[in-house]
Amino acid sequence: MITSVKNQTVKDIIELKTSRGRRTQKMFMVEGPHLVREARDAGVLLKAYTTDDSLDGEEVSFEVMKKICDTATPTTQIGLCSLLNKTEITDRVLILDGLQDPGNVGTLLRSAASFGFNTIFFSDNTCDFYNDKVIRSSQGSIFKLNLIKGDKLEFIKKLSSTHTIYNTNVRNGVDVRSANLSGKLALILGNEGNGVSDEINELNLPSLFIQMDNMESLNVGVAGSILMYEISNRI
Repeated sequence: MITSVKNQTVKDIIELKTSRGRRTQKMFMVEGPHLVREARDAGVLLKAYTTDDSLDGEEVSFEVMKKICDTATPTTQIGLCSLLNKTEITDRVLILDGLQDPGNVGTLLRSAASFGFNTIFFSDNTCDFYNDKVIRSSQGSIFKLNLIKGDKLEFIKKLSSTHTIYNTNVRNGVDVRSANLSGKLALILGNEGNGVSDEINELNLPSLFIQMDNMESLNVGVAGSILMYEISNRI
């Protein structure tokens, strides 16, 4: 059993809370038995640690688990996972342009997995998909998706040869309910406060919007989920 918070293994696990630590160790951490099971089922679980001898993993003390965990109430099990490495670009793609709220991103990952958007592209200025809050709010959907991070303009240019790419705009564009949404398709969602970036707007891509009564806009997690649901019904 590991009982000291100064143990080198504990220090290494804590480093996984940083993007630099994840890159250096080529691992990321998940918290809780549910996410550990999801990681195991996905074949990426490398090792588990637990305070509960009924669960798999090396035992650690409560003090160690409290030091490791980000949650206010420490979980009973954590897992160390290899970095995700899927590469196939699927027929439905979600492009996240500058989203900063991990809760919104996690919500969108869950909706994407539910509605067939199995490739998610993260622009360089979108929060890290290995962020602990993203992973927790995704409820394990992170293990079911192809996640890519990089230069958004390069990715869009490459994708445009195979997919119709739709921007989103709350005021202009085509109502998603009447748009022609056949074939391979990508959907761009922008920053919570500022929307899609100027660089993408300058590409003059076709835009979709949601017709609403009494409201000017929706939370990006809600709006993106509605759009993906509507599009999934046209497949």
